[in-house]
Amino acid sequence: MTRNEKRAYGLMKIRNMRISMIIGYAIIIVLAIIGVTVFAVNTSENVLRKKVSSMTSSLNAQLNINLNNYLSRLENAGTLAFSIDEAYTYDTAEKSIDEYQGINTEKTISDSLSKICLMENFLDYGIVYRNNDTIGNISKGTKSLFTDNMFEEFEKMISNNRTRDGWYTGYQDDYERIYYVKYIHDNALLVISIYTSELSDVIRNSETDNGMTIRLTDKKYIIMNSTEKNETGKNLPFEISQQVEGKDASTILGDKYLTTVNSCDVGWYVICSIPTEIIMKEKNQMQIYIYLVALLSAVLAVVIGIFFTSKLTDPARIVAANLSESSRDEEFSSVLTKGAFIERVDTIFSEQKDTYAMLLIDIDNYSEMTYSFGRSYAEGTIGRLVNEIQRLFPKAQCVGRINIDMFAVLINVTEKDNMLIRKELSKKCVEVCTDFRNAVQTDRGIFPITVSIGTAVSPDNGLTADKVFDCANIALFTAKKNGKDSFVIYD
Repeated sequence: MTRNEKRAYGLMKIRNMRISMIIGYAIIIVLAIIGVTVFAVNTSENVLRKKVSSMTSSLNAQLNINLNNYLSRLENAGTLAFSIDEAYTYDTAEKSIDEYQGINTEKTISDSLSKICLMENFLDYGIVYRNNDTIGNISKGTKSLFTDNMFEEFEKMISNNRTRDGWYTGYQDDYERIYYVKYIHDNALLVISIYTSELSDVIRNSETDNGMTIRLTDKKYIIMNSTEKNETGKNLPFEISQQVEGKDASTILGDKYLTTVNSCDVGWYVICSIPTEIIMKEKNQMQIYIYLVALLSAVLAVVIGIFFTSKLTDPARIVAANLSESSRDEEFSSVLTKGAFIERVDTIFSEQKDTYAMLLIDIDNYSEMTYSFGRSYAEGTIGRLVNEIQRLFPKAQCVGRINIDMFAVLINVTEKDNMLIRKELSKKCVEVCTDFRNAVQTDRGIFPITVSIGTAVSPDNGLTADKVFDCANIALFTAKKNGKDSFVIYD
């Protein structure tokens, strides 16, 4: 075959290919228009519901984070009482204490508690002893409500045996108040209370103006706070309680309501609901939007068809470029949520029988940092920690955000001997603590910026993500207890 014959044959193939592609694109365009039209007519309602569902779910998750942060801030305010040396050693029932010394000690504790109480809008911020004596700001309303059984009744509110504290509301059907109770020692309880109305700003959102109702309920689905008026202390409406009972982190599409539910750290529920009829008012607008998308898709398909047919003189280069582009791998840079992190770790444990270490890295005194320097500074510190983690653990299996100021890292341990493993982990933890350590000069002195680390190893400390996480969390708690800016490897 001569060169001219080869050229003619090639041009014919290109011409046939061009015609085939034009016909193929024409068929795709027709099918796309038909498909989108059928989709718009038959499924626009479901698409709209899912769109609102996604928006409501995201809003609910954000409100849940806001609530957890608010409760965490109050818990941190409670820990300030432990900075008073006399508070966790003094007992009003101790008969060996000199009366004059006891009076002075109680005055010292009371004055310190009063100063802390001024920082927040507390109803109560004080200590209740086993003999029902009190020090600090315990309101008359609380005393009259609990009468002579204060210590016994408050002690029943302790729900977390590990941290020896608990949240409670609805005592004697009074849902106007929320209590936080924590052991000072075996014969003394720190009691903090606020009005449930204080939570209104936490669960308020602009979406409530569009027909959405946001409610905060206890574990029995009794309303503690609501964007609707006069609902505090009432049961959740039957149509909504039917949807959410027994569910968590869920979105439910019902005939009357679209509802999302999430539980906060203390077991209460944030429930968002919007009537279905409000959603469906936008159905026609949604259909118009879909028709426009169909038209734009058709135009885009034509443009793409013309573009590819104009490039048929070098089809191999185009195909190769497309294959190269589609086969590029993205480097690891994302931080997983807690649930996604746990799920990913379980997958790794089940697929690869290697030795892994899980590190829980927590910023020390984060709430005090936020209070002292503002949210922007605190968020910048979190960003710095993420950068440090990505720099120090470039080959990490995965990284997850456990809460606002705590991150988890899973790494593959190269050593096999237990002593060598601990040595390798100790070196890495020291590096993290050292590189992150910083200090800020303030009017009140130097504010240290540090992290504490808890570490556990699989399979020695467990074969599941939850078990290894629990061990690492215990180690982290020990590091915090030992003075922070340190690390502990679970033994």
